[in-house]
Amino acid sequence: MLAASFTSVNAMVKVDPEGTWSYTANEAPYEYSSGDIVVSKEGKEYKVELKLGEYYKIKANSVEYKDNVLSFKVYVEGESVSVKTTLDADKHEGTASYSEGTLKISGKKK
Repeated sequence: MLAASFTSVNAMVKVDPEGTWSYTANEAPYEYSSGDIVVSKEGKEYKVELKLGEYYKIKANSVEYKDNVLSFKVYVEGESVSVKTTLDADKHEGTASYSEGTLKISGKKK
């Protein structure tokens, strides 16, 4: 009984999303297949910026963070891409969905 209680408490630990998270999306076109998700907080709202390479940055909108799930939308070459990823203490896994399908994404906190 004690172990079960410990497990459920441990599962509910809230992860601080702020910081830089690397990402890899192996099935995405090469130029979008890896980069960083930069999460910051202004007041009570989270902000997300996708960094692709050294100079290319995309600001996200519709940013939400609840129950360790970070979700946001970015526009890439006129296409809306919805990202939803579950954060753990030092890694994340999720999906990026757009008109041609859904891609797996994953990465680590830097």
